[in-house]
Amino acid sequence: MHQNIIDALLAAWNEGDYDGLDAVVDQSAVRRSPASVGSDADGLAELKDVIRTFRTQFPDARVDIDEIQFVGDRSYARWTFTGTNTGPGDFPATGKPVSIQGASHARYAGGKLTEELVFFDGMEMLGQLGLVDLPGADA
Repeated sequence: MHQNIIDALLAAWNEGDYDGLDAVVDQSAVRRSPASVGSDADGLAELKDVIRTFRTQFPDARVDIDEIQFVGDRSYARWTFTGTNTGPGDFPATGKPVSIQGASHARYAGGKLTEELVFFDGMEMLGQLGLVDLPGADA
């Protein structure tokens, strides 16, 4: 039912096709994510900026949907983000790869994405990049 929206989001994350979001994301859509990563968005333009920033920092960025369920005006997805931090961003490029599993709860209205709540361990990502020391992590 809302698979076309998921497909457009994946095209943006995996291929940099941001134009496809115009037809399927509400102009005032909100995205909330872990504070340690700073990838919240208020509106379509900010969502595109969030994705562009990740794709700049991780030029080989890839999001794969591991499982998804659509229930009425909502979807629940488990996903895996992978990429190698070779581009500039809020911190110098580390050259290190990351693989993070997470989940998203999305809400739709009028055939468009209106809200996405994103859950993943931002500190794990920063640890994989070598930017923070995590207890119990191998050196």
